[in-house]
Amino acid sequence: MEDGASRPLLSVVIAVYNGTPYLPELLDSLLAQQRVPDEVIFVDDGSTDDSSAMIARLGAGLAGLRVIRQKNQGQALARNAGMRQVTGRYLAFADADDVLDPSMYATLVGLAEGEQLDIAIGNAWNFNEGRKPDTLVYRDVPDTGVITGEAWFQQRWLSKNLSHYCWMHVYRRSLIERHGFAFPPADPHEDVIWVTETLLAAERVHFVPAPLYRYRKKQTLDLPPAPQAPDGTFRRHKVVEASLYNTRALSEIAGRGTLQPLTRRLIRREFVNGGCHVVRQIRRLSDPAQRDHYLVRIHQEGFFRILWRNAGGLRQYWRVVRCHLLAYLGGL
Repeated sequence: MEDGASRPLLSVVIAVYNGTPYLPELLDSLLAQQRVPDEVIFVDDGSTDDSSAMIARLGAGLAGLRVIRQKNQGQALARNAGMRQVTGRYLAFADADDVLDPSMYATLVGLAEGEQLDIAIGNAWNFNEGRKPDTLVYRDVPDTGVITGEAWFQQRWLSKNLSHYCWMHVYRRSLIERHGFAFPPADPHEDVIWVTETLLAAERVHFVPAPLYRYRKKQTLDLPPAPQAPDGTFRRHKVVEASLYNTRALSEIAGRGTLQPLTRRLIRREFVNGGCHVVRQIRRLSDPAQRDHYLVRIHQEGFFRILWRNAGGLRQYWRVVRCHLLAYLGGL
């Protein structure tokens, strides 16, 4: 679907689960935008508090405010539900416990419109709630001008610092629709594949170093209990499940012939290292039934074959062998 001049300019999607401690500050920052969104869609993902009523009450001044309620399914599916309702030429996301700088959307939407961007990217603060000084997500990273998404991806991975935060970006919605992008079922790391896929598809990207967003580093929102296995023997571990999913998904992406060789090498480096890290996570699980389930599963599903096929250089090959041995010993 092509962009249309009559379409609302900017839609913002926000998933929320029991967000009442933080929603007033978020809503104030949306209302204070120099370029207020044309459409703000909250997806209440099964909250047990007063989130929906608070949004309706405090966000009454927002144009195009809608609250969609659904049973709890996780942030990824909540964002997808919101995306199915948007109508703007541009799409942005925010987290329910974060805060936006007043100039965020004026800056990024203005940049996207003026330069015909697929993705406009701003910087952000890691907001530590006063426990320690706030830090920039990207320190000493200059304005890129207009480049491809793949070039930005390479720059960031060569520096070993690519933050998979979708809320730093404003997307041209036709890019999302053309490729059929959606957030994968990989909570809490659903941004990893989304950011990777959208950057690699984007032909025109521009990063500006101005911090336009405050990301609350310590998540204190209540999380629903993890579901038990059908036989009741263990609870699925959300972080392990997401990491296993992302490793396989990145392996598939790295195998695409459309990628530049450097991009392929960087993706493989990162997911091989990440795959070995998740093995260490599994070995440290405190629930023996949970630990044993995942140790058996990674063997049965050929997880180490994926890592071995994609390892680059002796250091990574040794790392995969070492992780394989540790997992085997842990499963004995």
